[in-house]
Amino acid sequence: MTPPTAHAELDPLRVPDQFSVRRHQVGFTKALLESFAYVRPFGPSFKKTAPFYAESYWYAMGGLTFLMFVYLTLSGIAMAWLAPYWWLTSPAGRFVKSTHYWAAQGFFFFMFLHIIRVWATGAYRGRRLLNWVLGILMLLLAFAENLFGLLARGDWESQFVALHSGNMLFLEPFFFHLFGPGNFTADLTIHIALIPVILFALILAHIALVRMQSIAPPLGDTPDEEVKPDDGAR
Repeated sequence: MTPPTAHAELDPLRVPDQFSVRRHQVGFTKALLESFAYVRPFGPSFKKTAPFYAESYWYAMGGLTFLMFVYLTLSGIAMAWLAPYWWLTSPAGRFVKSTHYWAAQGFFFFMFLHIIRVWATGAYRGRRLLNWVLGILMLLLAFAENLFGLLARGDWESQFVALHSGNMLFLEPFFFHLFGPGNFTADLTIHIALIPVILFALILAHIALVRMQSIAPPLGDTPDEEVKPDDGAR
């Protein structure tokens, strides 16, 4: 067996994906802070195949964004099923509405961190440019989704947004007057049915491309073609 001290001199892209190896490289505290997925039982349970350079919470921002989207979907289905009276008057409804709101804030927070990480590590280079474009499209759609969500809330802030966005967005001819701040049904339909379905399709395409192209190495690291896929040693 290779002595533990020798691992520190090896290329982190090549050494076995083990907590003991990473601990000897950077120390226990940093290894644990980088990812709890090294530690049993998480490692075998996750069956992770991410390379060492991606074993960091910095690389988890995209996954956290997706988790926020999942909760937004589930809580949104509950709110749409039980109707506005429930989320405006019931204590449970108000709680779900508030967590839905904060999950939306978390969605944008983690998305922006994800975009910064992708930019900072050069993960938009070469063949991954298409995935970068998909990410920007999702960001723009998320802005629209946020606007229609505010219009559908039915509270004072919703009225404020409707008043100040009416002349700017909803009275232009290219919208064909199909929706607006006074058309609650159209706004809610766009918020809960149209944009989420498009976002979900784009997210699936985004994840599929990441799986096919692998996680891009940071700038200055080994080129993509030299990074070997998981060989079962991890």
